[in-house]
Amino acid sequence: MSRKNDRANPEAISRRQVLRAGGLSVAAGVVASVTPAAAKEVRFAGDLAILNVALGLEHQAIAAYDAGAKSKLLNADQLKLAVSFQNDHKRHRDALTSFIKRFGGAPVAPKTSYDFGAITSATDIVKLAQSLEDGAMGAYLANAGKLENREILNAAVPILEDEVRHNTVFKQLLGMDVTERLKY
Repeated sequence: MSRKNDRANPEAISRRQVLRAGGLSVAAGVVASVTPAAAKEVRFAGDLAILNVALGLEHQAIAAYDAGAKSKLLNADQLKLAVSFQNDHKRHRDALTSFIKRFGGAPVAPKTSYDFGAITSATDIVKLAQSLEDGAMGAYLANAGKLENREILNAAVPILEDEVRHNTVFKQLLGMDVTERLKY
């Protein structure tokens, strides 16, 4: 599908991005991407659709870190790391929400609940976090080149950097290879 068609159909963009993010459970909540705010012109609708997918991923990450912290399975150092990364995701959420509103879109709301599967150990939490960070990293990386507005792109780059940093930390904790180059 061409970029022209992508801009004309923001829902098609959303479905593709969700699939690229590894089929994460945000799919159902994110497809409701861009809804014009009352009496406000929507600009960069394709960009806003991408930002709403990213916002859905940020909502999911915040909820996952919250579930991990509430589980009481993390030691003090792990909890400190989780809270730090969750704060990054809250900052991402706020930035994305601001851009979506500024350009006339309606930010996607977080789901009322998320299914993260069985969490019975700190390792389960680390695996979940790494999987979510990897999916978010992939989504940002795959869609950065599709953003038309330079200001939005410039705001997305530091978020991608955070996702890469988070994913790398969790990969190291899990003994995974961190020397492999990012795939586009």
